[in-house]
Amino acid sequence: MHCKPALLLASFLISMPFLGVMRGQDYRAKIQGDVTDPSQAVIVGAKVTLTNVNTGISATRETGTNGRYIFDFVEPGTYTVTVEQTGFNKFAQGNVQVQVRGDVTVNAVLTLGSVSQQVKVGEVAPGVQFNTSTMENTVDRKMLTELPVLARNPFTLALLNPAVVNRYWADRNPFFMWSSSSIDVGGSTSGKNDLLLDGAPLMMSIKGSYAPSMDAVQEFSVQQNSVDAEFGNSAGGTLSLSMRSGTNDFHGTAYYFGRNPVFNAVSNAVTHAPNQVRNHIWGATLGNPIKKNKLFTFTAWEQWRKREPRTNFMTMPTDLERTGDFSKSLNAKGGLRTIYDPWTTRLDPNTNQYVRTPFPGNIIPQNRLDLTALIFMQDIWKPNNPGDDITGVNNWKETWIFNLKYWNFSNRTDWNISDKWRIFGRFSQFHNTIEELHSVKSRALTGWDGGTMYALNADGESVYVISPTTVFNVGGSYGSIHDDYYAPNVEIHSGDLASFWPSGWYTPYIKDLPQIYYPALNIGDASIGHGFYWIEHPKNASFRAKLSHIQRKHEMKFGLQYRRQFGLIQYPDLADFNFGPELTADTFVQPNTLLSGSPWATFLLGALDGSSSSQYVAPRRLVVNSYAPFFHDDIKMASRLTVNLGLRYEYETAPKDGADRISRYLDLTNPVPEMQSNPPVLPAEVLALRQSPPVYNGAWIFSDSSHRSMFRTSKRSLEPRLGLAFRATDKTALRVGFARYITPVAMAQAFETQDPPFYGYTAQTYTAPLVEGIPVTQLGDPFNSKNPIILPLQKSLGRYQNLGDKAAWDAQDFNTVASYRINFTVQQQIPGNTMLEATWFVNRSSNVPYSKPLNMVDPNLTYTYKGALDRSVANPFYNYLTPDKFPGPLRYRQAVSVGSLLRPYPQYLDLTQLLTARRDDHYEALQLRVQRQFSKGLSLLWTYSYNREQTGEFFNDLDLFADKTTFIDSNNPRHRMNFAGTYDLPFGKSRRFLSNANAIVNGIFGGWSFSWIFMYNSGEFIRFGQMIVNGNPAISNPTRSRYFDTSVFAPPQPYTPRTNPWQFPGVTGPRFANMDSTLAKYFPLGERFHAELRVEAYNLTNSFMASNPNNDVYSSLFGRSTGQANRGREMQYTFRLHF
Repeated sequence: MHCKPALLLASFLISMPFLGVMRGQDYRAKIQGDVTDPSQAVIVGAKVTLTNVNTGISATRETGTNGRYIFDFVEPGTYTVTVEQTGFNKFAQGNVQVQVRGDVTVNAVLTLGSVSQQVKVGEVAPGVQFNTSTMENTVDRKMLTELPVLARNPFTLALLNPAVVNRYWADRNPFFMWSSSSIDVGGSTSGKNDLLLDGAPLMMSIKGSYAPSMDAVQEFSVQQNSVDAEFGNSAGGTLSLSMRSGTNDFHGTAYYFGRNPVFNAVSNAVTHAPNQVRNHIWGATLGNPIKKNKLFTFTAWEQWRKREPRTNFMTMPTDLERTGDFSKSLNAKGGLRTIYDPWTTRLDPNTNQYVRTPFPGNIIPQNRLDLTALIFMQDIWKPNNPGDDITGVNNWKETWIFNLKYWNFSNRTDWNISDKWRIFGRFSQFHNTIEELHSVKSRALTGWDGGTMYALNADGESVYVISPTTVFNVGGSYGSIHDDYYAPNVEIHSGDLASFWPSGWYTPYIKDLPQIYYPALNIGDASIGHGFYWIEHPKNASFRAKLSHIQRKHEMKFGLQYRRQFGLIQYPDLADFNFGPELTADTFVQPNTLLSGSPWATFLLGALDGSSSSQYVAPRRLVVNSYAPFFHDDIKMASRLTVNLGLRYEYETAPKDGADRISRYLDLTNPVPEMQSNPPVLPAEVLALRQSPPVYNGAWIFSDSSHRSMFRTSKRSLEPRLGLAFRATDKTALRVGFARYITPVAMAQAFETQDPPFYGYTAQTYTAPLVEGIPVTQLGDPFNSKNPIILPLQKSLGRYQNLGDKAAWDAQDFNTVASYRINFTVQQQIPGNTMLEATWFVNRSSNVPYSKPLNMVDPNLTYTYKGALDRSVANPFYNYLTPDKFPGPLRYRQAVSVGSLLRPYPQYLDLTQLLTARRDDHYEALQLRVQRQFSKGLSLLWTYSYNREQTGEFFNDLDLFADKTTFIDSNNPRHRMNFAGTYDLPFGKSRRFLSNANAIVNGIFGGWSFSWIFMYNSGEFIRFGQMIVNGNPAISNPTRSRYFDTSVFAPPQPYTPRTNPWQFPGVTGPRFANMDSTLAKYFPLGERFHAELRVEAYNLTNSFMASNPNNDVYSSLFGRSTGQANRGREMQYTFRLHF
């Protein structure tokens, strides 16, 4: 996004009148209650006034025939409620805190007397919810301001809810747009939550977008189960932010946050790298009136300059190994790591096992070294430490610097045109650029995060009060992001590619590439080069209209929402070459790489199997439209019982491409005409093993002007909602809620993916597979006449597209995930403005998708005939038909394995139907919450969750072939606990003690406050691959060097199915506990100003949290934890000026 600020501002101002055609869900609240006399008789016609303390704006209502009043569309803030009726004293309730989408009950009991006499109620309105069964946690402005949040991303506060699980792999910085969306909320919802800012949707398919600065946010809430039919567009989780608004006074802040290595502990206790964090954050906010009581504005600006350490661990070749000499290379047992020649692979008739011959002296002859590999080796760096054990694993450890420049701007303007009509508009944007600073200077270095991240979001809304009982709301939003990878320090050119591969095979694949990066070489755990990168420019637009009406005991709303996802996505990935130890191990069938084989030996030989590839990825411009009408009614069945009843209907279109480049599916019921008249002749040894005749069907179906969609979407996406809220006492509520959610199409078939490819426009070629364990191609010439690259020929191949190749497509009758969420909740208000809550939460999800293999060889044949299926035979499809009728790579292979011809459709390679609705997911949790709203200097939030989740999985390949699922326990921690709070020490002016102290005493003892966040989880269960297990691996005293009993595990035998469990009771990774805290001091600076000095400590106790142990039975580090999951203590200092 390279727009001038003036142009952006002009565009926004021009668009303001039209913002009412795009909008997301509402973020505002309601205040309601009953007005009665001392005998509990209802009072009809009482005048109720609601006044915003900050803006002075008031609204009035009269109680109905049931003595009830309701204020809807209430902005978050602090209010006063007054009630007047002739013959009664005036009632006043102050300090009514209204949170995002809150439903506050203020009941008034009027006593006999004169209206001129006023009865004030001093207590804050309780947080117990008497009118809704929606599960929602809210973090107010006090906690937002004072809790320690290192990344300054307000969405991070969702983690205070123990049902929320972080799924993001890096720091949760606000410009890391994946961080806001990558969380689970009450089950598996990562990438499928609805993120809202002032009601405007922020999600770009499965990715977040704009996030405001912490100082710009009024409140933040997490809905785990909303029974309000207005909310949807997710798998069940809703995260909502509301921006601060201007008031009748000029208020603002100017602030600075700093971090310096001199105050920090060692960043990583494993690498012993010094802490190099340097952070400079400065910003300002200003809220002010433009016209008192009418027009208000609020502006926030924040800017960062940050240097942050990251770590890399890799296993690099020693000086001897770089020349092909492995005579000093040891295995995990202390013996020689034997290197075998893959071109000597043969079947031993005595053992019926494939064997290989080792290189003499464990040295690869110089004339066997691949010339291209030697050129690459010149750019590959050397080890910088001996490694973690005798094998030299992790012998290169680097702490590199993540350098960024970031700014964030947002403005919200509110205009109260009249008592009946108000509008607001908001414009928000951030820019971020990232640079990586490494200790190694090499063009082959892998870049992780370099590039630019821009986000924009504009929002507007109009609310018109038609009558005291009817309100009409319309509004809209527009958002966009630019998330592009760019790393000029590792960029190369076509001439560099020519030095690697003089044949120029890559030429058709580099057309239109914005940049060319060093080819990706994945050599064991070492990542060299950077094949894959991203260009993401998605956009969204939304519209919303809603009519709210109150009639006697019904509070109804009717609405329509529209959302549109569109924009450019491209993921260039020129070349990825994979080198593992298997090709230089003693065999290629279940080799024990713990003892033999080396990925670096495989690389030096240039030996390739069928997993490497090169491709050209065409840009994608997909469009998805969503329409959602809804009706909701909160019915006051009795003074103590409210029924929440709603119905939402969501209809979404499947992704479409404006140029109709989409591939729809492979029709496997359509016979291939040429193969019916001239069928290939399968070898006799294949026919002897086949259990059914081959099926020579297949016709590729592209989209066209009559069938433009990627698949057919369901028209039955009804989402009923039902809730009961019962007021047992004035301080106790019993609530039961049910909601059905349908995962949106744009989140199920995400834009941020390459699946399914634009076949004919995107082209990918894999290296030839092994033939009886022998490599067919080498790195120096990976794609030649025997395995030429597949060209992007658009739709010219027609029905024959992908014949002789692998292919993937989406299920045509698309059924997205349906989630059924139920909560049983008890809330109790106790003294001290504190609320207790206990909830049993259930989430049952169906239609969880998986990738269904449609051309899978029956694994029973493999386990029965073993090595016989790896034998090579003449390929019946070699030069079969003509290239326009049989274009895939299968036509170029002279020999193939017996097993490959046992597929149901042998004329194809792997065939995969994506998004196949089949599996189920069950989640249950007991959740506890203790929350004290800020009162008398203290606010608290304690939460706990015990959860169990099971997902239908295919236990092994036999079950996958049989389409049989088994419920497997989640590996998530079972126990989670969070404890957060703020405390103003009770000393100094306006506080309990020393309130009349002089300036000196107050300057020393007054104005101190403390806040903290403590988080704990019981550790993830360790997942294991296929192994032989004899005994229980759980031990009573796990340590970093031995987290479980490794002696009960052994590598699996060849040609055997998996029988061992995925995980074991009691075998978990390290528990996680972390304490962050702040200490702040406030200084008055005259009447209008005061200063704040704050010190923040992250990982206050400087605790070491080990990473999960190694779970690879072939690794010398099996069972050991060699990494650190957190960083050492970091201090941040803050100065803030308030006025």
